[in-house]
Amino acid sequence: MQLTRHTDYALRLLIALAQSDGSRMAIADVAAAQDISRTHLMKIANQLAHAGFIEATRGRGGGIRLARDPADINIGAVISAMEPDCGMVDCAGCALVRRCGLPGVFARARGAFADVLAQYSLADVMEG
Repeated sequence: MQLTRHTDYALRLLIALAQSDGSRMAIADVAAAQDISRTHLMKIANQLAHAGFIEATRGRGGGIRLARDPADINIGAVISAMEPDCGMVDCAGCALVRRCGLPGVFARARGAFADVLAQYSLADVMEG
C-alpha cells in the first residue's frame, strides 16, 4: 500500500514541528528545508489544523506548531485524516465483482495496515 505524497508531506511537517520543541515555525521555512511547494504545504497545514494536530497563528510572530504533545498524536489518526478514502483498488465497473473475493481480502489488509499504524505516535517515530 502506498500513501499519497500529500500524506508524506503531512508527516514530514509534523516531524519537523516535533523537532522544534514547541516553538512556532514558518511554513516557508519548513517548505524550503523539505523542498516542498510552500503553497502545497500551506494546504496541508490547513488540513492538519482543522483536524486538531497543529495550531496556526497568522501575522507577526505567528507560525505553526503542534497542538498536542507528540506522544498524543497518533500516526494512524493522521493518515486517516489526510486520506479518508484510502482504497487499495476500485472495483467499480468490474464484471467479476459479484464472484470475486478480492474486495474482502483487500479490506482485511487495509484494516491490518490501519491497526499497525494506530499503535504508533509521533513521539514513537521521533525515537527511530
